[in-house]
Amino acid sequence: MQLDFARVEEANDLVNQLIEHHPQAIFLADNKFKIKYYNKSFQQLSKSDKGDILGHEFCEILGCTRRGKPVEHSDAFCQHCQIRELLSGSNLSEINLIRDFVINNKVVTKHLHIDTHRVVMNGVKYRLVVIDDKTQKH
Repeated sequence: MQLDFARVEEANDLVNQLIEHHPQAIFLADNKFKIKYYNKSFQQLSKSDKGDILGHEFCEILGCTRRGKPVEHSDAFCQHCQIRELLSGSNLSEINLIRDFVINNKVVTKHLHIDTHRVVMNGVKYRLVVIDDKTQKH
């Protein structure tokens, strides 16, 4: 099925509605790992207020318990994080991740399937991230 649009705005509106109402958590991150866009499902996953999401990193918003903890004396864990590797545009495009996060001041173990895609808008590179929270299924 192919959709024909009279104006670009119509296509943009459809895409925005599809993303906003998608059941999986979706966000768009820039090359510094900062979130530039997110949908309602991402806000529900993170249990964050709207003002606490834009301009912050995924692990900061979700409260990753490993964030910034040293692996060795000379390294920070975040430099070797699988999520950062996904967002950096490396060879990884998806991972299954089981990790503890602090959500609403409680440590919660999440089972996440994270899938990323490269997106270029106005010459700027972003990562579109889709998160399937499989925690309830375990």
